[in-house]
Amino acid sequence: MKRMLFAAIAIFLLILSSCHTLTEEERAERFILAGNRKSGEEAAGIYLEGLQEAETPSLYYNLAYSYLEAEDYEKAVETAEKAESLYPEYIRFSYLKAYAYRMDGRIWSYEKTLKGIIEKDPGNVTIRDMLIQHYLDTGRDNDARTLAEETILYDTDDSTALRALAKDSAFFSTIAPEESSEEERKERLWTEPPFIYMPLGIFNGDRDLTAP
Repeated sequence: MKRMLFAAIAIFLLILSSCHTLTEEERAERFILAGNRKSGEEAAGIYLEGLQEAETPSLYYNLAYSYLEAEDYEKAVETAEKAESLYPEYIRFSYLKAYAYRMDGRIWSYEKTLKGIIEKDPGNVTIRDMLIQHYLDTGRDNDARTLAEETILYDTDDSTALRALAKDSAFFSTIAPEESSEEERKERLWTEPPFIYMPLGIFNGDRDLTAP
């Protein structure tokens, strides 16, 4: 009888202790909250400290973001690449890399990263538009046209693709829209880094690191 009682108590204590075991993300949360109050190198120091205690996508993401703020693009890329190897399903790390390469003037790496995102997420018209525009900016009209033809299959009203096709097509030149202030605004948004990870944002559905 005693043995059964002790066994029951042991099981109860095991269950009780497991209920109070913090997950990796829960352990990382205090570092995330502390880092959100800082920026650049100061924030990076907090996230690095957090990674000593818990390795999570959110900590790696904010660490890379902080390096972007500090304009240390090399460290931002290194951090994002390490995170990609650990969490290949988190597409936002590729966004961070693309931003870092673009800001650092590493055009070939920027292009390669955009292509990588499209391979993972073929229907991502925003990234397709950025690659089309990159081709146009670098005088590669044939590449722009080929990608635009593919992109139209995902979004028949995509203005960037229509304008790329209009360069060599009388038909598309008649239906391609003029560049609007809304599109200029969208382009300006890409001159800012992707969002920083904040726990409360999850409840609004806008902080999913796997989302495009």
